[in-house]
Amino acid sequence: MKKITFLFIFLCLGFKSLGQSEAANWYFGYGGGIRFNQTSNSITSLNDGQLFTNEGCTSISDDTGSLLFYTDGTRVWNKNHQIMPNGTGLYGDSSSTQSAIIVPKPNDPNIYYIFTVDNWLDNTNYGLNYSEVDITLDSGLGAVTNKNINLLKESSEKITAVLKDCITKSIWVLSFASENGDTSIYNTYHAFEVSNAGINPVSVKSTFSNLSVDDARGYLKLSPDGTKAASANVNNGLYLYDFDTSTGIISNQQSLVITGESRFPYGVEFSPNSQLLYVHASNNFFSNDYAESENPANHHSVLIQYNLSATDIQSSAIVLDNRNLYRGALQLGPNGKIYRALSRTYNEGMSYLGVINNPDNIGTASNYVHNGINISPNLSAQGLPPFIASFFNTEIDIIKNGESNINLELCEGDTYTLSSENIPGATYSWSKDGNPLSETSFELKDITTSGHYEVYIDPNNGDCAIEGQAYVIFNKNPEAYNSTIFQCDEDGTKDGITIFNLNEANDDLTAGIADRSTKFYTDNARLNEIHNPNSYKNTSSTQTIYVDVINDITGCSSEAELILNVSITDANDTELIVCDDDGVEDGFYLFNLSDADSNIINGLPNGLIIAYYEAYEDALIEQNQLQSTFKNKMPYSQTIYARVENANNCYGISEVELTVNTLPDIITDDVAYYCINTFPTTITLNAGIINDNPNNYTYSWSNGETSYNIQINQPGTYSVLVTNANNCSKERTVVVEPSNIATFESIDIVDATQNNIITVLVSGEGTYEYRLLDKNNTIYRPYQESNVFENISPGFYTVYVKDIKNDCGSINKLISVIGFPKYFTPNNDGVNDRWQVFGVSDVFQPNSNILIYDRYGKLLKQLSPLEAGWDGTFNGKKLPTDDYWFSVKLQDGRIFKNHFTLKY
Repeated sequence: MKKITFLFIFLCLGFKSLGQSEAANWYFGYGGGIRFNQTSNSITSLNDGQLFTNEGCTSISDDTGSLLFYTDGTRVWNKNHQIMPNGTGLYGDSSSTQSAIIVPKPNDPNIYYIFTVDNWLDNTNYGLNYSEVDITLDSGLGAVTNKNINLLKESSEKITAVLKDCITKSIWVLSFASENGDTSIYNTYHAFEVSNAGINPVSVKSTFSNLSVDDARGYLKLSPDGTKAASANVNNGLYLYDFDTSTGIISNQQSLVITGESRFPYGVEFSPNSQLLYVHASNNFFSNDYAESENPANHHSVLIQYNLSATDIQSSAIVLDNRNLYRGALQLGPNGKIYRALSRTYNEGMSYLGVINNPDNIGTASNYVHNGINISPNLSAQGLPPFIASFFNTEIDIIKNGESNINLELCEGDTYTLSSENIPGATYSWSKDGNPLSETSFELKDITTSGHYEVYIDPNNGDCAIEGQAYVIFNKNPEAYNSTIFQCDEDGTKDGITIFNLNEANDDLTAGIADRSTKFYTDNARLNEIHNPNSYKNTSSTQTIYVDVINDITGCSSEAELILNVSITDANDTELIVCDDDGVEDGFYLFNLSDADSNIINGLPNGLIIAYYEAYEDALIEQNQLQSTFKNKMPYSQTIYARVENANNCYGISEVELTVNTLPDIITDDVAYYCINTFPTTITLNAGIINDNPNNYTYSWSNGETSYNIQINQPGTYSVLVTNANNCSKERTVVVEPSNIATFESIDIVDATQNNIITVLVSGEGTYEYRLLDKNNTIYRPYQESNVFENISPGFYTVYVKDIKNDCGSINKLISVIGFPKYFTPNNDGVNDRWQVFGVSDVFQPNSNILIYDRYGKLLKQLSPLEAGWDGTFNGKKLPTDDYWFSVKLQDGRIFKNHFTLKY
């Protein structure tokens, strides 16, 4: 149990008549809305709003957070989302940056003023006006009474408000216009006081001669503590001022220059502690082309933070967000966070609000979340409702000194003291969940229950009252259970000292509940944490480890003990031996590790459980357990480890040798040929051993033989199983194909043509090649795979056909190719001295009839194939050079007629 007490001295002004509850309900954009529930510290998206506005909007709630009414500056809706009586035609504009702000009349809970500013681009600018709402009218729903009472004839689109003092509870309403409030060039801030007497129409003016603003768009904000003011002018820059709440005077103008593309300021807001300024600036893209203006890619914006406490505020700028986005408002919420309106273009909203979660923190510690609040199905636009800045003045921190966090989570058994400043003479009022508590001291001691705690401090010295709040949650401590781990003493020395994985007991210690973690200590005081629980070496054979079981969500913890015991029992070493027969001979194999189970626990007690690990250390601390199937990572041989457990306690760790034996290196597939024409002659087949002695293997042939070589004389498929000394086998298959000499079936000859063709047709089991020899047995065409010869000259040839599978032999046959000479020269030079048909002889076409004529048809000669040929004479006389005609009737019945030339 912890008893916690803090004393805080950080105080900020606050007041009871106006508080953050008045800003509990927001309506904005295209039907958008959110509600801040201060009891549960939560936000709810609202879908009942009637607003549809690009920019201006505001709302007000009572001091309990119940909605009263809201407006876009032209119409007013009551809490039932109905237009109030007389609630239309107000002189604001939904396209005015801050079209309206609602200010309660001091010390009168029933009267509210709606201050409105018009759209500066309208031809008719109604300026600054106010209308009065009496909340007692219309059965308590309220009605607008006095309406559109003018204060300035022309005004910018800016308006803000802050508490003047805690005594009178008067409020300053600040606007920006010309010095006389009647021109469109702005250089003067007008502060109008709202008191219990009503609205003073005469403003306190703060005029700056070096200021000339002609673009009235952009937000005007006062800081929660009322000391600073910031004015964003879209085309005329960003200005920072000091503000005096006692006089309403603005002074010390400072220009803050935003550089880069997105240099046009629009939304501004102060942090709750008034020390930081946030600015939403854009590139202010505008085009006469509507499609271009509504293209999100053309818009860009940045979110910038300035440190107002810095010596050089300009240089303190930090860009928190940078993206394609249109301009938008920034507004501080009652929970101390700043919200950012998100819009893609002027007319295209987004279903989220951005959130700066810790706006009092500098830089990224402010924690901006872009899509922080989902308001779907409604949409944000450019505006968010402005409120009196004093609503959000930093409260006293009663939890943690110097921070604005109001959420406190504790654990059951803890006690906590909420504490504020001890102010002599002050009155302290504490409450829990809205119910008063009896404590009247500056401390609320030893709280033990969850709730929403608040303190109201009246200093009783004329100063403003001080408020503080805290959301306290006491979380339940997690359940924790004692456990025991047994570990094997497998380091080679049976001394009871080994390595434990303490996390292996986590499921037992936490009962397996999700979101639980553990911390381990060697001492009960929990001063010496074990930082390597996955590999912890015990100090004695039985040792107690002290454990914190932690709920990871709440951080609460409970205590447990973990007993470490060391076992000196053993398990059996074994081996798994396989042949590398998985199809890839690389020394790797997918083992089924459970095949080793029976050998490991042979002779050991029943009920043991086995798990396998690649490394001994893994087996010892039970990490990286292997699956039941495992492919070795070292080829051919690797040692892994089996951890044997008895009732989740280590019984022993054994070695498992994984061995992958090689297969015989053989030629697995081969082809041989057998000449069936040589039967019964045999040929030799062998088992195909590569680079080894055949005597190192055994053989089993499919025909029953067991030798390395066998003799066969039949075609067929022969297989042999070759086995090495490791009893690993591989099969060789030899296909013996039949072969034989060829048998001529036919020889087809196409002759007496320009392209004489010979086609040889044979049969047989072999694979054949073909060639031609001429009449002199000279090679005319060498051996070829094709059985067709083309472009053959006339004459006599021998066709050869040989077997090439196994050289089983060859056959041949004489053939003739018929042809006719085109000319002859009977000059006794031994070349072409006679004319005769080629390819005829006493063997080929011997009964052919050959007739020769002159050009007049006179028969000059009748030849026989057996003659040498015509010598060019008739009746012993030489005939002259000329063309002569022939008629040939071959023995096979073919007839050919043509002519030839005789020349000398």
